[in-house]
Amino acid sequence: MKQNSVLKEFWKALHSMKFGIILLLLIGISSIAGTMIPQNNPLPFYERQYSSLIYTLITTLSLHDVYASWWFITMMVVLSANLTLCSIIRLPMLIKQMTQSPELQWELKRKNYLIKKELDQDIDVEKFFKQARFSRIKKLQTKDGMYYWSYKNRFGVLGSWLTHVGLLIIIVSYMFGQIAGFETYVYGVPGMKEKVENTPYEIQIDNFEIQFREDHSVNQYISEITVLDAVTGKQLKSGELSVNHPFRMKDFSIYQNGTGWAVDMVLKREDQVIAERILYQSEIHVDDHQRIALQFVNFYPDYHSSMGRPFTISPYPNNPQLLYTVFYEGVRADMGVVAMGETIEWEEYTFTIGNPRQFTLLQITKDPGILGAKVGGFLLLLGILFAFYFQPRQLKALKREDGQVVLWADTNKDQENYKEQIQQLLQTI
Repeated sequence: MKQNSVLKEFWKALHSMKFGIILLLLIGISSIAGTMIPQNNPLPFYERQYSSLIYTLITTLSLHDVYASWWFITMMVVLSANLTLCSIIRLPMLIKQMTQSPELQWELKRKNYLIKKELDQDIDVEKFFKQARFSRIKKLQTKDGMYYWSYKNRFGVLGSWLTHVGLLIIIVSYMFGQIAGFETYVYGVPGMKEKVENTPYEIQIDNFEIQFREDHSVNQYISEITVLDAVTGKQLKSGELSVNHPFRMKDFSIYQNGTGWAVDMVLKREDQVIAERILYQSEIHVDDHQRIALQFVNFYPDYHSSMGRPFTISPYPNNPQLLYTVFYEGVRADMGVVAMGETIEWEEYTFTIGNPRQFTLLQITKDPGILGAKVGGFLLLLGILFAFYFQPRQLKALKREDGQVVLWADTNKDQENYKEQIQQLLQTI
């Protein structure tokens, strides 16, 4: 018996609006954590940035990947179940409210109307209804007299229901997008080709331009790219993309995400070249069986120094210099600033840095749930519109054989305005 009672309470909670609101609050708090804590970085990043206690909490609760954590997905699934059950259970009742005809005897006995007025004089009931802006007037001859009734905005009762359904569709679309879609990044300088992970495509970066305003602030980032078949090398589509203007393919979209600096690096050991590559900002090049490493810490295109602090006075490469760190046999050995064409020497190793240019960072996403999210968003807005601007109202009257009229008026929302409207009309009789 106790087990049945627990199950009943669980079932009752699962389809209650109160439980749904609690879940929404928890999801909102979790989303704040996902905003405040940088997401999807390598674990050493969090170990460096936070205390040992916070780092333990982040790794234990997967706060570095909130939206893919088991507890966040569980809350989303339970909220989806809650919204589904609430919507299914409430729909028959809402349909009944929109379609059922009133019963006169029950109306005569009911006492909790917003307005119930008995008029001694004979009035034109249909004219009164039209003055109250009720156009679809129905009437029925009964043994008590002629019964009139009319409803306005009956579909307004669907407001909260449409809001729930819209939210449900958004959540389901999001989860479907997370399962069936993907997100990845590629970066490079013009002339580079990069394979797009999880797709049969390759992206060729044809050009990259940064447009500046007069005050040197960035106006726009523009990348020109060509999408290729990774197997055959066939060109599939070319074009440009910029911030807020993505490049669209049938299977995915490409967004302009960011930029940074890149340099050509040559590494020699005792005058013999052992590595040549493009080194990108924040990257670290490790070589010779992890004996030597160079980290690209920062870049100053128009280098100046004040009180020992490096900075750049413009975004243009007038005096380009690179801030670096050298690691030797696993230990940081040197840190400094080097101009283009100069060398960095440590023991038997020599690094040469040159040819600075900016690279483009592209975000590639496939989200098959985006259409469902748009539909859900539309239903959500429609539900809010119905709930706030289309309040259901009703007006009823019984005209007895002796000319006496009983008038009823009711609404669940905006009651004071409706009551005042009807009372003003009654004063004109």
